[in-house]
Amino acid sequence: MKELELTSNAALTDVVYEAALNGSLLNVKLVTGAVGDDEIRGLIPEANHYHVTHPKTSEEILFEQPLDASDNKVPVYGLGALIQSPAGGCHGTLAKGESRTATARKVVAHGPMWIYVAIAVGMDKEGTESPFMVVQSAGTYGSEETNESEMIGYVDGRIHEMTALLVRRARLEALNLTAIRVGYKYLFVEPGQIGKAKVKEG
Repeated sequence: MKELELTSNAALTDVVYEAALNGSLLNVKLVTGAVGDDEIRGLIPEANHYHVTHPKTSEEILFEQPLDASDNKVPVYGLGALIQSPAGGCHGTLAKGESRTATARKVVAHGPMWIYVAIAVGMDKEGTESPFMVVQSAGTYGSEETNESEMIGYVDGRIHEMTALLVRRARLEALNLTAIRVGYKYLFVEPGQIGKAKVKEG
């Protein structure tokens, strides 16, 4: 078992671009959690796990991301169905033909505020030795007065920014984008709490 190495482009830009041989794709883990300043039991995490497969034709398109000035667009989908993963949703080691990203985004914040993690995965057509590209984000938003609808609106905006960035990166690397998957998770950190958010792929 040998882990694949990141390309120099991934190391320099912190955006992963690897050859996913035989159509091998990702497992994604989105984690948020919070703990009170005076609590000793530690972080209470909430995690969502996804296996990022190529979208089926029946899946709902969230929006279409423009690719160029010629009005060409790529469909953007949600991350897909949640999976149960007692192993944590990420690979420890890899077999030949698998691929893994080694970067992650995380944020730690003192409440009251919102924390979020988000990810966008671009891919070529299904069933080929297709490269994929990943853009990640984690951050904070708002204050005690910020409601959930405002948080959702903000992270939706971040997702659109991330898909636009992914398109620009893909153009630089000559990646033929045929689909993008996106997802996010958020949590309100109460006053007196410390919140953490992280996105990881395996």
